[in-house]
Amino acid sequence: MCASDCKPITLKHIADLAGVSVSTVSRSLNGTSRISEATRQRIRSMAEELGFEFNASARSLITKQVGTIGVVLPPSYEEFGVNLYFNTLFNAIRAILERNDYDLIVAFPANRFTGQDNLRRLVTRRKVDGLIVMSPRLEPELLEFVRGSGMPFVFSHYPPPEGAEAELDFIYPDNELGGYLAARHLASLGRRRTFCLTSDADYELEYRLRLQGARRALAESGLSIGAEDILYGDMSIESGYRAVMNFRRSLGGYDSLLAFDDLMAIGALQAFAELGIAVPGEVSVVGYDDCELSGAMRPALSSVHQPREEMSLVTCERLMGLIEARRQGLERPPARRSVLRPELVVRESCGARSRGAGPRA
Repeated sequence: MCASDCKPITLKHIADLAGVSVSTVSRSLNGTSRISEATRQRIRSMAEELGFEFNASARSLITKQVGTIGVVLPPSYEEFGVNLYFNTLFNAIRAILERNDYDLIVAFPANRFTGQDNLRRLVTRRKVDGLIVMSPRLEPELLEFVRGSGMPFVFSHYPPPEGAEAELDFIYPDNELGGYLAARHLASLGRRRTFCLTSDADYELEYRLRLQGARRALAESGLSIGAEDILYGDMSIESGYRAVMNFRRSLGGYDSLLAFDDLMAIGALQAFAELGIAVPGEVSVVGYDDCELSGAMRPALSSVHQPREEMSLVTCERLMGLIEARRQGLERPPARRSVLRPELVVRESCGARSRGAGPRA
């Protein structure tokens, strides 16, 4: 059948073929709960076979939805380490949303060339039904604008900044617990002097929480981390390498390194190899994030696994629930703060094999 000679398929065509009303077809295609699942699937299958595309503008008029979610990535996304982590998280979110018949628009808070506010455009032009914000924060004026619009949104990955309002939804891993698990493991191996690699970026609350957890764990074993035991990097392999090389005259007093980012840990491994310091024989090393490169290193890097899969699922379920409540004209559910548990994945860089410590060996 030639597409150019065919008349456009309409809701009435599908209704006549299915033996149902036009309103039943419309409700089946726009996802209303008043249609049985069997009927919905039958109508949707028929529409797909006929090549029918339910116009997004028409669906918006009927359901007040466009079937699209906006995913707001952090401004630092182009940095290799940030990109490596968030690509994995984004792919998990994408899979969940696509299974639930949502399209995605990827955006950043602002256009890097013009400085134009991207989120205002998405909201005012009604391009999305909701937002997943994977950015450390939104500027107060922008946050108030999004809230005032009634647009459902959820913060994912980053912990709530100090002073964050209780009415905001945050889904994030327990960074303090992650630091605690890593340092406790080093202490359990008999390591008595640990130095840390962290970031001093002013928005990196998660790094401060990891250090706080590490200090708590070591204190339980009568150990401590002082200011002289802390090195700073910029979440890159090069910065981890450079920090250790600049610290090399003091390394003799330490038997373990806790890096709050895998890429900085990998840079440290390179520095140790160049300096002839055996890992894990002389120094045990633990990273953080459990990125794809961790297990490929030699020695394989022990790391704190971020619960990306669970975080993606909880984030999407929460946002879809908010969207559905808005569609039905219901009151917004109470704000949700979901703090998810990380796991320590023990590999060769600690000199001990995994004993059920995490999701990967």
